[in-house]
Amino acid sequence: MKYQASLPEHNDNVTPGHPLKDFVLILAGLSAAVVVGYLVLGWLVDVVVDRMGPETEAQLTQMVAWTPPASEPAMRTREAWAQDLVDGMRQCAGVSGPVTVRVNRSDTPNAMVAPGGVVVVFSALFDSVQSENGMAFVLAHELSHMANRDHLRAVGRRVVLITAATVLTGDGSGTAGVLAPAQHLGESGYSRGREAAADAKALAILQCRYGHAGGATELFTTLQREEGKTPAVLHYLASHPSMAARIDAVQVAMRQAGLQAGPVQPLPRF
Repeated sequence: MKYQASLPEHNDNVTPGHPLKDFVLILAGLSAAVVVGYLVLGWLVDVVVDRMGPETEAQLTQMVAWTPPASEPAMRTREAWAQDLVDGMRQCAGVSGPVTVRVNRSDTPNAMVAPGGVVVVFSALFDSVQSENGMAFVLAHELSHMANRDHLRAVGRRVVLITAATVLTGDGSGTAGVLAPAQHLGESGYSRGREAAADAKALAILQCRYGHAGGATELFTTLQREEGKTPAVLHYLASHPSMAARIDAVQVAMRQAGLQAGPVQPLPRF
């Protein structure tokens, strides 16, 4: 009988499936684990932040404080005006600590809170609102983030992400960037909720300062004209709700709180 060589029916050293399929499955499983773990640890961050006392909050804020650079001379008039407006709303917002306003030159109409009690206003915002009340709502929104300790929540979540990446790979500097898309998918809905809460609190601050909530939707209406250029799927992934959704939510919140829109004050010409 002549011997004929043949391969074994099963080879433990060769995977029966395509290696690319295995890679995709491993990557999907890792992404799902990151999202679930991030959400759980993020919830724990919220619990800790909500329960910490004012002294602990002040210490943490000082630890992560960001020293803003000096503003351009051309921005200082706007900056001084915005600083006075913020100082006038701090008590209404329930913010006891000092708040520093910086106006940075930018083509993007926006504002943000930086660690350490800093509100950064992008200069284009002054061109996108026509009233003091409209600007006040934006700044009140940022003060709401500060009062709700959202800046500490954001720092805590970033620490969680870097820590998770370090545990997985031993070096979190590069892996955190790779895992960021998975983290963003889990975070987008949470962030939209925090934005909606800040909008609702900003309405109360406007009511406290002016006696009405006029001008609350002014910026959103302006931005809505540009929003049609953005693919709809990005609204789902965005950390902020769509402008139409924010306008509707603000109007609903005003009705529920019994707030009315009143006459607005013109924005000074700088």
